[in-house]
Order: sequence, then C-alpha cells, then structure tokens
Amino acid sequence: MKFFLAAISLLIFLDAPSLFAQSLFTVNFENDEVGKIPAGWSSRDRENMGRVYSVQSEDGHRFLHADARGISVPIGQERAWNPKEFPILRWRWRALVFPEGTDERKKSGNDNVLSVYVVFGGWPIPRSIKYTWSDTLPAGTIFDSPLSGRTRIIVVRSGRSMAGNWVAEERDVLVDYRSLFGEEEKSPSARGILLLTDSDDTMTRAAGDYDDITVAAK
Repeated sequence: MKFFLAAISLLIFLDAPSLFAQSLFTVNFENDEVGKIPAGWSSRDRENMGRVYSVQSEDGHRFLHADARGISVPIGQERAWNPKEFPILRWRWRALVFPEGTDERKKSGNDNVLSVYVVFGGWPIPRSIKYTWSDTLPAGTIFDSPLSGRTRIIVVRSGRSMAGNWVAEERDVLVDYRSLFGEEEKSPSARGILLLTDSDDTMTRAAGDYDDITVAAK
C-alpha cells in the first residue's frame, strides 16, 4: 500500500523507544544545494528520490521541486513535537502540473499534485493526516484513504485556478486529529512530516513545489 510504505519509509529512521523534546521549527531549503535532494529528507525508495525531488531556485529563493512521471516516491523528515503545545501547521505550495484522471477516493485514481502528511504515534503502524491539493474533489472533502485505514485525507485546496501561484495554508493539526480519529488518544504525538507528489496510478505526470513548512503555537 502506497501510504503504508510512505509511513514505514519515515519510521525506519526513528528509534521507536526514543523520546523527543518538544520543538517549534520551520523547514525551508535556503541552505540546500540547488539540483540536489535536500539535507535531512529521506525515503524508503532512496534510489528514486532524485528522480522526483530536487531543490530549485527562483528569484534568489530556494524551494523543493517535485516532478513525478508515472512514479510514487514519498519523502519524509523526522520531526517530533507535541501538538497540544504546537498545534499549528503552516506551509506554502505551488501546483504546476496536475495528474490526469484522478479521484483520490479510489485506488485507481489516488495521485496527487501536492500533499503533506503529518504522521502520529509510532510502532507498529502509525496514524496520519494527509492534506492534499486535489484536482477534482472539492475543498473541505474528508475521507479515508483507499490505501490505508489509518490515514485520513483532507482536501485543503481544489482545482487549477491557482495553478502556478504560491499558496499559503494553515491547519490546526490537533483539532483535525481529534475530529478524524476521536478522543481515543487525547494527547497524540507527532512524529514527522511526509511530502508526496505522485502519478503512478494514472501513469501521467504531477509536478509542484513546497516550501516554508512551519509548526507553531497558537
């Protein structure tokens, strides 16, 4: 399953019993080498990371560019924090090329121009929230991933009207987590962030950019 592999690709970097300090952070790509995979990011599919992701520069500003041609390679970074203290997730993204024929509710159409996952919990199988920019589903649509019962998907942005433009997003991940998974885990721990631009199900092309991923207090 695509997300299961994505989650495992992140968690293999983690020492499951380890304890992490609470943190407030911003991830950008200003210090990374143009044309290369950014430092601190990895994937289970290390061989193909460079086929999809690379740091690019525009007007003196660096960002992560993703270009997936009939392939799915999630890229993850270990970042642990306490969502009760730092519930706000902000990021910027820019959609460039949308995969054709998508419907993320179905396995056959589950491709994404842009998506940001927050991974919660730990072994054996984590939970996650996937925030996505959908070509076809309306913003505000919420549904279970067709690939993993422990992943919930929220369509944050929809359609092509803003394609080619940088768009800033903000979510309260604690509110989202409790809404999606209930109060079973009252104090969930965030373990990391995954990014995924993919087009393996439709065998088309998806391309977009990511930048300024920030976790903050309210």
